Amino acid sequence: MLLDLPGDKPLVRRLTGARRLTTGDEVVLTDSIEEGHGRSPGSKIIHVDHGRRLVDNVTVGDEIDIADGAYVFSVIAVGETQVAMRCVAASPVTLSARSVARRNAALRVSCPTASELELATRLGPELANAYVVSFCEQASQIASIRDSVIGAAVFAKIESARGCAEAARIAEVADGVLIGRHDLSTELEPSAVWEVVRNTAEICRRAQRPVIVGSRILESMCDQSKPSATDVADIRQLLSLRVDGLLLAGSISVLHPLRAVRVLRDLCG
Repeated sequence: MLLDLPGDKPLVRRLTGARRLTTGDEVVLTDSIEEGHGRSPGSKIIHVDHGRRLVDNVTVGDEIDIADGAYVFSVIAVGETQVAMRCVAASPVTLSARSVARRNAALRVSCPTASELELATRLGPELANAYVVSFCEQASQIASIRDSVIGAAVFAKIESARGCAEAARIAEVADGVLIGRHDLSTELEPSAVWEVVRNTAEICRRAQRPVIVGSRILESMCDQSKPSATDVADIRQLLSLRVDGLLLAGSISVLHPLRAVRVLRDLCG
């Protein structure tokens, strides 16, 4: 059994009228576009996953940054399902789907969260052989889990630009590394994602750690019985990097799950 610990990292999933922001703009941060509309006429809307969790932990006067500090907002009001903010610093870059961070120490995103650490401690190595820390961005996150589940393997899932920058340090302390290409693609260009995979695979080889690549593996088999030529070429390219594993996700959830597994096994030889 492998337990994935996603942490409390909110991700911007959808932007409505908020791609270009300037200092002074009023913005509503919400977990529901429908709830955001009409609450504050004229406001620009940013929709995020885990919005209610964010709402539960911010107060008026707190600061929130988006896109690694490209935009900084001051919280001016907190409702049941949304946060009203005013933009206090804006970058000329276009806002895209990127991570939301909490600037104040008391609001810092933790991964794994306290509740996840408690769950990991209860399960221990007897019920979970390995733990995966999603959005791992620093080696200390691995240490916090290892202290709770002595005897179980701890893997780091690198799926953010910050995690890529710390890959060497993370690989030194983790038992293995997973690379999440889907979430990386929300921050990086496709060519940059490939470079991350290649560089991280090399880092893991030097550290003698296994590396697994996930997301968008045999994605074409979500709606057809045979893989596309593009998917086959992608897998062969990944195998040329000598990765230790490929992780199927969406392609085993619909239509032909067993066939997808067999196709991948045959391609891996």
